[in-house]
Amino acid sequence: MNPDEFEENYTQILHTLLKAFANSSEVEPEKFYNLADSIEKLRDNSPALYDAIKSLEDEQREAA
Repeated sequence: MNPDEFEENYTQILHTLLKAFANSSEVEPEKFYNLADSIEKLRDNSPALYDAIKSLEDEQREAA
């Protein structure tokens, strides 16, 4: 998976989570906005997450 595919899939997953929380009656509106902000920050950090996962995969492949 290349970085663009990762970002697309990761963003889709985060948006799915956000929609689920938005449709939940158990999530208070005030807390939803904080949650949405946190999810957006996760999305902004997707390149760093991809690099960390890729690095770990490379290390595991070299160790094998």
